[in-house]
Amino acid sequence: MDFAAQELASKDSTFWNNADLWRQFIQYEEDFKKVIKQREMQRIPFHHQSPQILFRNELIAYLKQTATQKKMSHSCLHLAVYLLDIFMDNHDIVPHYLQLVCNVCLLIAAKFEECAQKIPKIADMNALVKNRYSRQEYKSVEILILNFFFGYIMFPTAAHYTYYYMQALISPEDMQYFSGNSRELLFELNESIKIYLECTIDDIHFMQLYPPSQLAASILSAARTKVGLPCWTPALENLTEYRWEQLQHSLTDILKGQTSGCIHCEEFKSA
Repeated sequence: MDFAAQELASKDSTFWNNADLWRQFIQYEEDFKKVIKQREMQRIPFHHQSPQILFRNELIAYLKQTATQKKMSHSCLHLAVYLLDIFMDNHDIVPHYLQLVCNVCLLIAAKFEECAQKIPKIADMNALVKNRYSRQEYKSVEILILNFFFGYIMFPTAAHYTYYYMQALISPEDMQYFSGNSRELLFELNESIKIYLECTIDDIHFMQLYPPSQLAASILSAARTKVGLPCWTPALENLTEYRWEQLQHSLTDILKGQTSGCIHCEEFKSA
């Protein structure tokens, strides 16, 4: 990225991108694309069948609040949400234990995504729910969740793909479409990306309808559209391997902030 975003944005920012690091591994770009696509295909299908689905909005709000309070990354939050959604989708969980499952999903994601200093302790997480559960319950549920996923949680989310695709997000030519300076452009893109990333976990149907790579590509296109840049570029098409035509439905949903729902919702409404 020619704008040296690492000098203009905080390392804690969604827009943080080590362009120098990507350039060091440019010769492996095609291999990397294959690996992350393979991992995307290994994601467990989501069927929207959790008996506790009505608790989801409350649980996601809790995860978002906790991740913000603990200063965890978007990748950590999105992985925790994916683990929670898939685990709930395949289990009938007693409502009393839903926050325990929530906390454990975030702990597992933090162990995978965060540096050691940012991984919360069980006692800290339990304090957030008024010490409702025992330490042994945390350990037992963690083993249960990891066994369900066969110990494999390297699932790419929209946040992971977004960070990867950011290396092609802007170029010097984009400044002709933006009235402010490069710092203002980075700030506005950063804020838009955070909003769109959040909406993809607020509405459960995004994960159900679109693969995370497509969501990430659509998020970047939406952010560019919002700040007045051309919605798609050859560089983004080359990196994401998505043509503009393939993104139109997902982009429309992201710009609306919600999907049109699914057959499961209609069945629930008519029940």
